[in-house]
Amino acid sequence: MRVLMISWEYPPHMVGGLGRHVYHLSKQLAAGGVEVEVLTFTDGTSPMEERVDGVDVIRVNPYRLRYPDFVSWIHGLNMFMIKRAAELDDFDLIHVHDWLTASSGIALKNLARRPLVATIHSAEMGRRGGHLSNDSERHIHGLEWWLTYEAWRVICCSNYMLGETARHFGCPRDKIVVITNGYESASVGGGGGWGGEREQISAEREGSTDGGKKIVLYVGRLVYEKGPQTLIQAAKHLSRDDLEYFIVGDGSLKPYLADMTRKLGLEGRVRFLGHVPDSEIETLYRRASVAVFPSLYEPFGIVALEAMGAGIPVIVSAVGGLDEIVSDGYNGLKFQPGSAESLSSAISRAVDDSALRDHIVRNAVASLQKYSWRSAAVETARLYREVLTEYEKGTWKPKEW
Repeated sequence: MRVLMISWEYPPHMVGGLGRHVYHLSKQLAAGGVEVEVLTFTDGTSPMEERVDGVDVIRVNPYRLRYPDFVSWIHGLNMFMIKRAAELDDFDLIHVHDWLTASSGIALKNLARRPLVATIHSAEMGRRGGHLSNDSERHIHGLEWWLTYEAWRVICCSNYMLGETARHFGCPRDKIVVITNGYESASVGGGGGWGGEREQISAEREGSTDGGKKIVLYVGRLVYEKGPQTLIQAAKHLSRDDLEYFIVGDGSLKPYLADMTRKLGLEGRVRFLGHVPDSEIETLYRRASVAVFPSLYEPFGIVALEAMGAGIPVIVSAVGGLDEIVSDGYNGLKFQPGSAESLSSAISRAVDDSALRDHIVRNAVASLQKYSWRSAAVETARLYREVLTEYEKGTWKPKEW
């Protein structure tokens, strides 16, 4: 079986959980005997072609052209992908991830007359709180609908996303399959740095500065739906001198968050570390007293699994996939989404109650057994075979030019 996997994210070019998903899934599919070619992008700093963990990685460089905005850039990327895919050997099935590669997947499906499988990692309607306020958001929503319509099967990572996909796109539920993400320690990709904070944190770890404060850690993109603003508000509500807040990640909300930190008088307690290489993330997890994932919208939450695997108690908002991963008081703590008061109460419980913290960590590590990339790959390969069996029995085959 030969599969063309199309994704805008793949190491070393990583933005969020989608890239981790594609990396681990393609690696495990290849280990299970599936021939996988990943078609993705480069900015010129990574090879145009290479073989990684049994996966053939093929990249295109959309930066050869200039674009007025991100959506235009994505469409340019897809055009380059279509051209490059036309030069590849024949494949049995196409698998695309989210709207970002929808147009290339749909075009190749109809050009090659091969079945298309789509994974919906999140939905624009959900990211925008149920309201599409401009043409760009409506355009993305339309691409998501088109992808679920054209796909032979649609994969979702949680029961929450199954409901979102059925509701927002009118996708028949018997067309949707839930295959959860897996867990592996935070060590995918690399590159980048974290500025002057790196040396200071390393010194603290070695004990050369005062390490008495307890660290509350946030890891994620700095965008509204991930909820970092709620954590900063909770820091003000707590007003505890023994807590320090590390914010890892970057995004469009960063200037607003920095301004909020100044206005609330938290400059000495909230530290923005920016992008931290994956190779160093686990070190931060192990130094922290608690990890907080305060999302307002979260289809799954791979970062929560990574924190749990690092032996740190997690606090999550009771929303989406996070609500399915964490059982309150058992393998983590939950709080009301968007409530700084509810979050501050959970933080106090986690840092002050050592017995509760030990109980949570023990159960969290045990619960990770449910999340395996190998199992996800086995289920995905099984779905591929089902799709190909239906395809072979049908009449929708390549036509003679």
